[in-house]
Amino acid sequence: MTDPLAALRALVPESTQALTAYRVPASPPPVKLDANESPWPLPDAARTRLASALAQIDLHRYPDGRAQNVRDGLARKLGGAPDDFVLGCGSDEVIAMLMTACSAPRPGETQARVLFPTPTFVMYGITSRALGLQPVEVPLTDAFDLDEPALMRAFEAERPNLAFYASPNNPTGNRFDDGVLERLVQAFPDTLHIVDEAYGPFASRSLYSWCDRYPQVGLLGTLSKIGVAAARVGWVRLHPQLAAEVEKVRQPFNLNALGQVTAELALGELAATLDEQVAAIVAERARLVSGLREDPRLHVYPSEANFVLVRVTGDSQALADDLLARGVAVRSFQKYGGRLAGHLRITVGTPAENQALLAALGASR
Repeated sequence: MTDPLAALRALVPESTQALTAYRVPASPPPVKLDANESPWPLPDAARTRLASALAQIDLHRYPDGRAQNVRDGLARKLGGAPDDFVLGCGSDEVIAMLMTACSAPRPGETQARVLFPTPTFVMYGITSRALGLQPVEVPLTDAFDLDEPALMRAFEAERPNLAFYASPNNPTGNRFDDGVLERLVQAFPDTLHIVDEAYGPFASRSLYSWCDRYPQVGLLGTLSKIGVAAARVGWVRLHPQLAAEVEKVRQPFNLNALGQVTAELALGELAATLDEQVAAIVAERARLVSGLREDPRLHVYPSEANFVLVRVTGDSQALADDLLARGVAVRSFQKYGGRLAGHLRITVGTPAENQALLAALGASR
């Protein structure tokens, strides 16, 4: 007799069965510095304005299927036209839409390929494998920058449909070399090069103007890092002809009405408030780095994001566990092995949270 569960599980591709589901830890501790969120809630006046706007939503109706007000707000703030933007539930969904829309194998190939430097944002690899695309991982240099010769060879040999570059990169925190990146864009114009600037608001500069210079470049962005992570709004700006193709795989009503209204305010009335909070995070990042460098067990990497990567001399997982026992959560990569083993990623918190972290580090020596 056929086992129905076994038969149904056999329908799941081996590439998906080999994946591990992304898990979000439950019950956060008092000091949560593990998820790269903004540490500050909206001020009371902003929360009141948001509550008033949300109260006007007709919850018995579907939201605007195009999220036109969000598109308009992005175009005003970032440039381009409203139709240049494809919107998703966070940039995670946008990444999946890009891979789905650009999944046709090259002539003579059986799978489309997706290239990205590593270590980097885990969803590039997870999503490509889940969608049946072949990931092409090119290791970063020892300084966690782009390895130009290795990337050139990979592009020539693999001919990827898509390439993703997180700059600033998660989890290393650094921006990639713009010159190397531009040479790759120019050398391989038949690949769609996606620059992921999820952490761009905290960086010294942006590559947003490249969308106007190169039709083969798209820019990813999100509101999740700057203070409204719960809204789950992300986007990619593309050449309008490419945006029209990616729009075809976007699910209708993928952005709910509450997220849309929150995004409209974040891009408009509340933008100045969020910009002030971003500036405060950048200032606090400098103070946090200074404090971390006083701990002889830690090597602190430069960061242009809202987090800091540190290498631990000794047992990094034991240190992360000790911090958690003291009420401070940081991200440990020990269980994943590879180049990130022995490293911790620490989100920039409020002054009080960062002081609590430094105190917990001192107590753990």
